[in-house]
Amino acid sequence: MHALVLRYMNVTHRPLVGIVYCIFALLCFAVQDSLIKLLADRYAVLQILCIRSLAALLILIFVGQYLLGFRVFKATQPLPMVLRGILAFLAFTTYYLALTRIPLAEAAAVYMTAPLFVTMLSVPLLGERVGWHRWLAVTFGFCAVVIMLNPGSALFRVEAAMPLFSALCYALIPILSRKIGFSEHALTIAVYTITSFLLLCLLASTIVYSVPPAATGSGFTGNLLQRWSLPTLADLWLMALSGAVFTAGLLCITQAYRVAIVSSVAPFEYSYLVWASLLGYLAFGDLPGSRTVLGSVAVVACGCYVLYREHVRRGV
Repeated sequence: MHALVLRYMNVTHRPLVGIVYCIFALLCFAVQDSLIKLLADRYAVLQILCIRSLAALLILIFVGQYLLGFRVFKATQPLPMVLRGILAFLAFTTYYLALTRIPLAEAAAVYMTAPLFVTMLSVPLLGERVGWHRWLAVTFGFCAVVIMLNPGSALFRVEAAMPLFSALCYALIPILSRKIGFSEHALTIAVYTITSFLLLCLLASTIVYSVPPAATGSGFTGNLLQRWSLPTLADLWLMALSGAVFTAGLLCITQAYRVAIVSSVAPFEYSYLVWASLLGYLAFGDLPGSRTVLGSVAVVACGCYVLYREHVRRGV
């Protein structure tokens, strides 16, 4: 999904190469999420995201300068790209706040509804036609999420539903990218988006410092309003590493959609669920429950069917 904006750059079709790039990119994203979840036990989520974003931005500027020179900073539509940064901030901040309270695999399973949101929102926002096959798949996918979340039971937690809001915000990013069209280079979009994300993290951190410490409380509110603390050198390197891993994933997913058509690569974005479950177990000892496993299978099946119907409709 990260590279839907780059569909116009497909000049060749090597599906196996694209799939390998995609799977490795999703591994990078899962490693980044694991690092942030690990660090969030000791530091404010906003602090981690600021340092991660700064590291990612510096790497992207270096790559952009090498490939494009100062053209990497030239944008014909800067406002939509800033809006992408705002949506990314809402999507990822809520996702990582959820990770402080729930297992990685559980959050990933709910977050994987993003392709279903893209299909659903493409009707009112892009005027696209969605047939009954895809509407049925979207409906079943969200029913699976309801089963996973189990609202109304004593086991339900508000934090478990936060990745759903995150997925909704994230789904708006490729839709906005389609509105931007082909006028911006991928690296320019990334630089503007991450710059906006970083500035919003700094602004949110400033607002946190305007709230009395006594009001921070505990639980989710405490994670949201937690203040910065001086990191150890090792933890600072881990935060920077999360930015480097994120950048590697971003560049790999970009390359995946450059060398292969979208319909060949997109289903393998669900490999994130596999990596998240594996890393969640290895790093935190989390094993997904039966509801999460069954719901994940259903969401993946519905998402893949939506992609298949898109493939059939476009005849590609």
